[in-house]
Amino acid sequence: MRNLLTDSFELGKRGQSSGNVDIELGLQGDLTSSAQPGFEGFYEQVKEVESLLNTLTKLLKDLQNSNEESKVVTKASAMKEVKKRMEKDVNEVTKIARLAKSKVEQLNKDNAVNRGKPGFGKGSGVDRSRTTTTVALTKKLRERILEFQTLREEIQQEYRDVVERRVFTDNRQADRNRRRRANLSESDSRARARKGTGHAAGDPGAP
Repeated sequence: MRNLLTDSFELGKRGQSSGNVDIELGLQGDLTSSAQPGFEGFYEQVKEVESLLNTLTKLLKDLQNSNEESKVVTKASAMKEVKKRMEKDVNEVTKIARLAKSKVEQLNKDNAVNRGKPGFGKGSGVDRSRTTTTVALTKKLRERILEFQTLREEIQQEYRDVVERRVFTDNRQADRNRRRRANLSESDSRARARKGTGHAAGDPGAP
């Protein structure tokens, strides 16, 4: 598992608003009202990000389940299959998280452009709604990325623990083998010595 989850990425702070926006408000507005002035195409983009976040949540759950499964698998073939599945999920998580991040960044750019239109400037109802929605999405994406990074660290630590136990076990087994060989060698030497003594005692020509 050492090569799993090696790609780290951070969500930039460009998705944060400098205003006093309550990100706990969640997504605002009617997601079917993109035809409203100031919201052209906005909520379609929001739906796309929400769909990506839902997919991320499912993939992270699958990855957690696979990681737990890997702890109890004993057959090499089964472990190989679990690892293959985990690697596939990791690649998907990375790809989707980056795509969601780029879409959130695009929302922020679009919000900035929209503020330049008459009646939709900073502090207007439209701008507050767009900003609150975008910040809520940013918060959700950060949470998914944090879960991803935490799981990655857990898997890497578990891998290190497994390697350390394996090295310790191998060293103990090597010590046992050395002692066994030493004991066998000593036993052989004693047997040869006894055999040599017996021959000497039974030799008629011996004084």
